[in-house]
Amino acid sequence: MTETPPVVVVTGAAQGIGLATARLLAERGVRVGVLDLPRARARDAAAQLDATSPVSGGHEFADVDVCDEDAVESAFASLADRHGVLAGLVNGAGILVKSPAERVDLGEWRRQLDVHLTGAMLCSRAAYPALVAGSGAIVNIASVGSTFGLPGRLAYATAKAGVLGLTRTLATEWGPRGVRVNAVAPGYIATEMVRAGLRTGALDESVLVGRTPLRRLGEPEEIASVIAFLLSTDASFVNGAVLDADGGITVDGSFNAVDDQVSASTSTLART
Repeated sequence: MTETPPVVVVTGAAQGIGLATARLLAERGVRVGVLDLPRARARDAAAQLDATSPVSGGHEFADVDVCDEDAVESAFASLADRHGVLAGLVNGAGILVKSPAERVDLGEWRRQLDVHLTGAMLCSRAAYPALVAGSGAIVNIASVGSTFGLPGRLAYATAKAGVLGLTRTLATEWGPRGVRVNAVAPGYIATEMVRAGLRTGALDESVLVGRTPLRRLGEPEEIASVIAFLLSTDASFVNGAVLDADGGITVDGSFNAVDDQVSASTSTLART
């Protein structure tokens, strides 16, 4: 008898960290449910997974706006009808609109909070019955913006900080029912979103790399590995955690000019 593959839903799975996560999970024998917009992009991502990492029954897709309560409820009800249980949910859908705080557009503010925070809540709530039935796990995508301020990204950073509260509260409520809930907080990752910022000059790669102790940008596949770990039985006693995957940027309290002076002084002393 062919073993039924576990099912994990990944929102925002058609690009960036979400796509890298979907690919890694598919390589490990997971049937991935791709939730993204527009429909063509979600369909193409699922087709890529079918071509590179086929599983029994095939990978699935749905064009779902995570802010649309009815659409989210319908999508997860359909998944539950077909599979009965879910092994996991990755809340990876996200958008970013930059603006000075004093000129932030209320519509953009609401949209970013809706996608990152309300969307994660809606998908988690809708997935809950199938996750309980499957003793599944949730991984939310936070950010370095959950830890320190991000100028020009007021709505984004506020939403990502909220993701931590969502994660910890769900972990507390749902842990007794067998559902683990954790978060990953990536640093600056070489996704198309970041690359676009580098191309336009909105981001300075030398500054980002200089502030990161590992002295490089992260890769989407590296974050995918952390997400896969938190979904797996290797993390069976990890619940309510926020795993920083940021190259050390949020723990580095140094100031470059001071560090350069200290390094120079140390070098001089070493030679005398």
